[in-house]
Amino acid sequence: MYKKFLRGPGAVFIKRAPGRRRHKTVICIFLLLVALVCCKIKNGGQSPGEDETLTEQQKQLVRELNQWLIPLGFSPLDLTDNELSFLDGLKEAKIVGLGEATHGTREFFQMKHRVFQYLVQYCQHKAIGFEADFAESIYINNYVTRGEGDLEELMRTVMQYWSLKTGEIKELLEWMKDYNTGKGDEEKIHYFGFDCKHTTYQPDLLQEYFLRTVPALWQTFSPVLEQVRNLSDYNYQVMPEETYNSIKTQLESLENQLIANREQLIYNSSSREYEINKQLLKTFKQAFIVLYHRYSGRSNINWRDRFMAENARWIVDFFGQDTKITLWAHNGHIARDPDYIGDGSIGYHLYETFNNQYQAVGFGFSQGSFTALATGQQGSYTEPEIHQITIDPRNDSINLIFHHASHKNFVFHLDAIPGGSQWDNWLSQQRPFLMIGAGYDGDPDDCYRVLDIRGHYNWIIYFDSTNATILLVSCQC
Repeated sequence: MYKKFLRGPGAVFIKRAPGRRRHKTVICIFLLLVALVCCKIKNGGQSPGEDETLTEQQKQLVRELNQWLIPLGFSPLDLTDNELSFLDGLKEAKIVGLGEATHGTREFFQMKHRVFQYLVQYCQHKAIGFEADFAESIYINNYVTRGEGDLEELMRTVMQYWSLKTGEIKELLEWMKDYNTGKGDEEKIHYFGFDCKHTTYQPDLLQEYFLRTVPALWQTFSPVLEQVRNLSDYNYQVMPEETYNSIKTQLESLENQLIANREQLIYNSSSREYEINKQLLKTFKQAFIVLYHRYSGRSNINWRDRFMAENARWIVDFFGQDTKITLWAHNGHIARDPDYIGDGSIGYHLYETFNNQYQAVGFGFSQGSFTALATGQQGSYTEPEIHQITIDPRNDSINLIFHHASHKNFVFHLDAIPGGSQWDNWLSQQRPFLMIGAGYDGDPDDCYRVLDIRGHYNWIIYFDSTNATILLVSCQC
């Protein structure tokens, strides 16, 4: 007795076999069919899961990507060291920049947490620098290195960026504190901010330092620092250029006085304390310059990214020339982009200094939820809230190809794309890539940035569908 096993032109007839023999025959034929399908995919044929809405070029891009991607699980913090062994390719880097395609994606934050753990344990990374105010980071660093204060209270009251006041960041900082427990000062890892948008905490920290070391200096510093700290956005908008130049000259004079008193300050404290307070004054002056140009609109220079690159280099120098560090910021900042906001991103300036010892790791997604400020009237921002993207990626975007990959979450090493491949040819032109900043207007089509992804990043870590970060407190930014 015979049975038709498949329908259609490729039908196969098998003789019925009693009991176990029949089952074994069916299993054998099934395994044979699986092998044939796998062989077809390996040789560039269309897999059964290919979307017929894709063009032939897009299908070939998906096939190549499937051969090269490194799969990731759905829980970043549960990834094993073996699953993260691809990070050994970053061992020679002095600075690793970890991006984010939104400021509020849980998977991005958890993955960066896990990557930093690996870089600390196996690549000797000494510190993590955040897109955050340097002065506020002193309080957070005191917690992770010495256990000073209550972490959640510090995050709620000291941190100035809503995007960092999350359960995911808290979990990372708790891990850093636990890692440092029982270790000597030279073995500990550190948290520093390298941003320069605020003048809030520097005067308080400098006052405490000067009153403890050279009190007379505070009498000179105090009036200038308080004058700048009390400036409002409106003050910057209407500030005459002569006033700006006068205040800038006064701040430079304070820096010179600090340097002139270096020996006495170090004698009454330490060289490390001196360098930290010198950096506090420097970031205070940087913030004044950034805020003036932001509100007056008198410069096409991207002062913020220039200064953030300087501050990242400072972190390396602070711990010694052999130090390796991790940076945490938006994709736009860590990219090696010479045109970012006019004249270059942090990553571009760092690449100019360190060449391939600076490695940029971008992050991507296509759908799911994330936290962002909502866009209000006339471009103003409201409170952060959870947003959702449910539609498929743009048809001409890199995200569309990623969205159709054989694995939902993966790592893609852009530097390893073979010459002459479909990807090599396709990326010879800039392509749209989904990246959302602090605010979101509800339309994902407005958030695709046409870029040279291979020129900007060495690696891409992709999560197809994401979840929003967990905010510790609702806050205006």
